[in-house]
Amino acid sequence: MPDEMVKELRGNGNLFQEPTGPALLAAAGAGRDWPDNRGIFCADSRKFFVWVNEEDHMRIISMEEGGDIVGIFTRWSNGIEKMRSVLEGLGSGFQFDDHFG
Repeated sequence: MPDEMVKELRGNGNLFQEPTGPALLAAAGAGRDWPDNRGIFCADSRKFFVWVNEEDHMRIISMEEGGDIVGIFTRWSNGIEKMRSVLEGLGSGFQFDDHFG
């Protein structure tokens, strides 16, 4: 990713920061192998993001200024469906458990 894009995304709070603390996160291995094995998908609109291996395994974010909750949720739902179809095309998918979801 170009440095200019990293600065833009970090400046807007849309890109995870390099883990430097607290001790609990460091002890849990949150910063292990930084920055390898991490990634981000950023839509051109800068309203939909997928973070991989930050503190969560995957974080899916849909946001925008204002109060259009229906639009934000619709974008999030469409993003999930597109990710599902791509994963299935690769012969993979989301993990699901009858008890835990």
